[in-house]
Amino acid sequence: MTPPAGVIPAVAAPVRALRTIGTAGAALALVILAASILLRLTTGFGAESQPISALPSAAEGAIRLVHRVAASGAGLLALWAVILCWTKRRFVAGALGPTAWIATATVMLAVIGPLTPGYRFLAVTVANVVGGMVLLMAFWWLRESLAAAPPSRRSSDPLLTIAFVAYLAHAGSGAAASALEIRGIRWVAFVHLGTAMLATMFVGAILWELRGRHALGRIVRSMAFLLAMQLVFGLATLWIDHRPVWMSFIHAMLALFFAVGLVSIAVRAPDRDPNSRAFGQECKG
Repeated sequence: MTPPAGVIPAVAAPVRALRTIGTAGAALALVILAASILLRLTTGFGAESQPISALPSAAEGAIRLVHRVAASGAGLLALWAVILCWTKRRFVAGALGPTAWIATATVMLAVIGPLTPGYRFLAVTVANVVGGMVLLMAFWWLRESLAAAPPSRRSSDPLLTIAFVAYLAHAGSGAAASALEIRGIRWVAFVHLGTAMLATMFVGAILWELRGRHALGRIVRSMAFLLAMQLVFGLATLWIDHRPVWMSFIHAMLALFFAVGLVSIAVRAPDRDPNSRAFGQECKG
């Protein structure tokens, strides 16, 4: 039976809008995190425990301005997504989960935002980084969940859930290590190394399991490459005492792109539940 002429446009418009929000929001979240990472890596403390930036004042001001503009844009996109999901919930049920995470992360980041300058509180610095990564992944999840027709269903594989938790813990320990290193405390880097081993174990198991899936071949190869580069740069930052800022910056940015890829795998990978339709289609293929 052919649906009424007005039904398809009514479904397509909010889906297209939310997919655009997911793409644009992920790009803005990347900008926010990149600016935050660069500011943190170029900050030190003076004799009176006051934060001092190694960047020229004009460059520091420009980066902070970019950070504020991107954060404001992400907040507006989050609000738009919530409004669309509520008013068009009949047509975009698959967007409710990622939009809820977008809203939660946005509110949390807005609340702790005034406490972030000066890196006075370690918990705030860690929450800022982890919250920013959750925002990035949630925006990308929104985009990925609506990119397919029909919309994809996120895999219920518990290994993926554990991998996400381990990877976010790894990101949090990295933020803690970076923030404490500014004050001359370096032992947290070894905690970061331990979480790296844990995250690599779980993520590596997922990539190994998916290596033969033709539909996921490109993303699995890309993720394997990113994982290898992360390990190389991570070990280099651990061994080199006076490492350049660019090395730590690349290591941190690779982690962000890897998180995005992990979301794509979670959305696109067929569910291994034998009773699920995705599993049945995979077996037939």
